[in-house]
Amino acid sequence: MRMKRNFFLILATLWGSCVWGQPFPTAPYLPAQAARAQQENAPITVQFPYENMKVSRHADHIFLFGQVFLPQPASLAINGIPVDLFKNGTFLAYLPVTEGNFEFLLTAVSGGQTYQAVRYVQVPGTPLQQLTPKAAFDPEETFPRQPVALRPGSQLPLQTRATPGAQVTARLPGLKKAKKIELTEDANNPGIYRGTFTVDPKQKPKTTHIFYTLTKGPNATRSHYKVPAPVRILPNEPPYTFARINTPGIKVRKRPTSSGNLYPDYRAYGTVRVLEERDGQYLLQLNDRETAWLEKTRLDDAPDFTEEPNTLSFIRQQTTETRTRFTFTLNRPAPIKIHEYKDRLELTLYYVDGFEQNFSLDNISPVVSSIDWAEPGEQTVAFRFNFPAQTLPWGYGYSFDDNQFVLDFYHTPQHTAAAGQPLAGQHIVLDAGHSPHRQIPYDGAVGPTGYLEYEGTLALAEELKPLLEQAGATVFMTRQGDNQMALQDRYDYAKAHAADLFVSLHYNALPETANPFTRPHGFSVYYTYPHSLKLAQSVHKAYAKYVPLTDSGLIENDILFIPRMSEYPSILVESAFLILPEQEDLIRTREGRASFVKALYEGILNFYGATPADVTPARVAQTPAAAVTTPSPEVHSKPRN
Repeated sequence: MRMKRNFFLILATLWGSCVWGQPFPTAPYLPAQAARAQQENAPITVQFPYENMKVSRHADHIFLFGQVFLPQPASLAINGIPVDLFKNGTFLAYLPVTEGNFEFLLTAVSGGQTYQAVRYVQVPGTPLQQLTPKAAFDPEETFPRQPVALRPGSQLPLQTRATPGAQVTARLPGLKKAKKIELTEDANNPGIYRGTFTVDPKQKPKTTHIFYTLTKGPNATRSHYKVPAPVRILPNEPPYTFARINTPGIKVRKRPTSSGNLYPDYRAYGTVRVLEERDGQYLLQLNDRETAWLEKTRLDDAPDFTEEPNTLSFIRQQTTETRTRFTFTLNRPAPIKIHEYKDRLELTLYYVDGFEQNFSLDNISPVVSSIDWAEPGEQTVAFRFNFPAQTLPWGYGYSFDDNQFVLDFYHTPQHTAAAGQPLAGQHIVLDAGHSPHRQIPYDGAVGPTGYLEYEGTLALAEELKPLLEQAGATVFMTRQGDNQMALQDRYDYAKAHAADLFVSLHYNALPETANPFTRPHGFSVYYTYPHSLKLAQSVHKAYAKYVPLTDSGLIENDILFIPRMSEYPSILVESAFLILPEQEDLIRTREGRASFVKALYEGILNFYGATPADVTPARVAQTPAAAVTTPSPEVHSKPRN
């Protein structure tokens, strides 16, 4: 899976040569494209990590990369460990670190002279050695760290980091069966103790705290720690409050974590029932069987909300030339679950008290052959929209319009390819990933020379655009020149221009603790929905044919934002790994990118059943990027009706 850090990176130019025994300089933060004259005084540069960067807690290794500007042959060692230099002087190393303020000493040798510089990083966490002389807890890794609100019968996870090889218990004064809860040390992580407390089903409301006790420490020492965050037991009458979703359509989580653990199909709308609170998250009740977690910041408390009956009173179908629309009339918005399969789409509506089975349907839709429905839980209605054999919608879209839920299935665009122009009439959006940002944190990845991802993706998009236009497509660019564009803005831009395809271009990276040398890395293609699979397969096949890098996979993914655009086939392409010296070398030049351009061009043509041979060659005028402006939403739009 693609993992990329937004703080990925700053060039730190390391000035001058030093001799042993003197302080080693670190450079000011400068973009990699700074005046070349500075290279004479900056023989070593470090692009990652940036100076005093805070890396992952308890990291034991991280990678480091940059460039040596010295006559060859030259050599480099970091903290005494030899590091290979690529042909242009770039380097990538995976090196051990320890907690605290950690120093990398870089030593380069060329022509009999030695040049040295340093890079400092911050590795959070208390070293385990500090917990071993006597019984002690690590407050920074003792949980929970935020207030907790639980119902009777619920479970409370307990975890702390403390002196290894001891015994740890917990107690919650005032709660039943909570006087001595034993925690077990993790055999694979010395010093990590875990346990679980189940609130008694008959427990009355109470606010308390968790007290951890460590016994049998070194030399029979003991230690105690009171968790500052309170634990509140709620009345056994769900829900204990209501809250309004302030980001309609937000995804929810399986567990109360600040990232990851997303449910792929659930979307939250309207006012929801809140059962519990933990780690800054609310536990939402969907029905008698299903719950989900969502950050408190995504909701506004609504304690005065009165839950009235929510009836699904009518379903209307309307089929036009470009789409099939279903409109569900309710009393108010409510959470949904939606998932596309190869032969159907399933929609679940929650908080529905009654379904009057009042339909107005037709039998002329080319993408929906029949509809089934069921009631899988209390106040829950589920629908199954069956597709005709071997037929998928081009895409689908949905939203709440006041109290009406609108579901659109888009038909395959009808177009007549002109002679020599197989893509005539098609609106293709090319999305050059990330935006210009030359200060910490950079938006996207950076390579060993300081080449930034947004530069490489824009260059790739500009080289692909005229080829698609020559094939007859109308091409829209989310980024041109130095314009900034957020993810949601890219979606809105594509929708305003009636996109038929959305292709997002990126270059890959790794989290700083991953070893980049454990296996080969190369290109990958991401998609989310079955209706995007054919496009993803076509582009992936072309990459395997033309790109001289490791095939890192055709990957179904529901985490990345771009492939989740459901209205049309949408994919995200990682052409190479920018952090690897030899792959950055490809990304930085038109010649190196040529294989990416060829694969994208042929892959898109093949998706439409065409090949480059079907395109009439023509001279394509190249427009300088700086002279192009982003079209307004009113220009060249062909709204679906």
